[in-house]
Amino acid sequence: MVDSFSNCCSMREKEEYRGHSSCVEKVGEKEGKQACCMECCDVHGMKERFAKLLLGEDMYGGSRGVSTALALSNAITNLAASVLGELWKLEPLAEENKKKWRREMDWLLSPAKYMIELVPAKQTQANGHIIEIMAPRVRPDVDINLPALKKLDNMLLESLDKMVGTEFWYIEGGNIGVKREREKDSKPLRKWWLPLPRVPVTGLSIDERKRLVSEKERITQIFKAAKSINKTVLLEMPIPRAFWDSLPKTGKTVPEDALYQAIALKSPIEEVLNSLDLMPEHAVLEMVNQLEAAIFMWKRRSKSEEAAYLVEDGKIDSRRNSWPLTKQPENEFLKKDACFGKAESFLKQLQFKFPHLPQTLLDVTKIQYNRDVGHSILEGYSRVLESLAFNILSRIDEVLQEDDTTKSLLSPPSSSSSSSSSSSSSPKTI
Repeated sequence: MVDSFSNCCSMREKEEYRGHSSCVEKVGEKEGKQACCMECCDVHGMKERFAKLLLGEDMYGGSRGVSTALALSNAITNLAASVLGELWKLEPLAEENKKKWRREMDWLLSPAKYMIELVPAKQTQANGHIIEIMAPRVRPDVDINLPALKKLDNMLLESLDKMVGTEFWYIEGGNIGVKREREKDSKPLRKWWLPLPRVPVTGLSIDERKRLVSEKERITQIFKAAKSINKTVLLEMPIPRAFWDSLPKTGKTVPEDALYQAIALKSPIEEVLNSLDLMPEHAVLEMVNQLEAAIFMWKRRSKSEEAAYLVEDGKIDSRRNSWPLTKQPENEFLKKDACFGKAESFLKQLQFKFPHLPQTLLDVTKIQYNRDVGHSILEGYSRVLESLAFNILSRIDEVLQEDDTTKSLLSPPSSSSSSSSSSSSSPKTI
């Protein structure tokens, strides 16, 4: 891996020299030196980035560094946070940020080019004999998912590049003097210092709104594709031993009492969902974490999964003993199976109703203890693209909501409501 990086650096240095010579011939010695300096900065930046990865983010060079897989995942996350940010406006990325994103992502994705697996193959020799050999082949998951993620990345950046010459604009939240009355009655505002979308007094035109709706449908498909790849990669990651050790000894103590009673009741899942207060996102995430822990706990207890107590070398861990299942009546087992099935259905309904939830405790633990560099690259790349697509969808929804609110103020009141509201004050205009 180090040799490939050094070869890459030497190739970049040769290209740098050739680029320097051509620049000197065309635009003069001064401009050529400036271009050469920029290329040298790129090479030094690449060397610094890979040095941090090889050191495991431990710049002292000691034994406190993280694994290469986790270092790559953190590097992709930090790059997305510094370049893409929260994306509070629908506007193209700055050209400098776009170049930095593509350049450094190419660096971080470069190890995937050397991930191969050996598969049986047949080779015909010069004398006509056929022998069996082990031929190298690119890892199937990397070969399929990485080009798809690059395509989704380009589609998202192209979508932002289209946001020029729009009919809507933004005003800075900190400069707003007086809040409009309709903003008090509508959906709760975001933080006051964030930019707010504005549309013309008559609202967006039909063509502009149709373009935004079409773009929203397109970004939704990109979001689903990135989320599907991320979910598939997380499912392929093994569950670390640390997660199993963190589980309590009984599945009933995992969820809260009210949640456990709701699952145990003989009522439809929809009624349970409606009866619970699921509005705060952190409360929903906590509930999902509890349900996942309970499901894994019940699975291991009911099926006596001995694999959960085996260490990596295949021997039984002497520090923990398997839990013997006491003999219980058949109806008790049926009741537990029904409760277990209801918990799984409830978890799926929660994830379907709240598709934009952050990663669960199980997913975070998998990423932290993952040692597969290929899984780390695919998971990190798909996660940041999923976040970018979600931010674009949120900004489009804000513009469409602003347009709906503006047009609703312009529409005349209905005849049925005009008589009842004749004594009330007339609606305010912008």
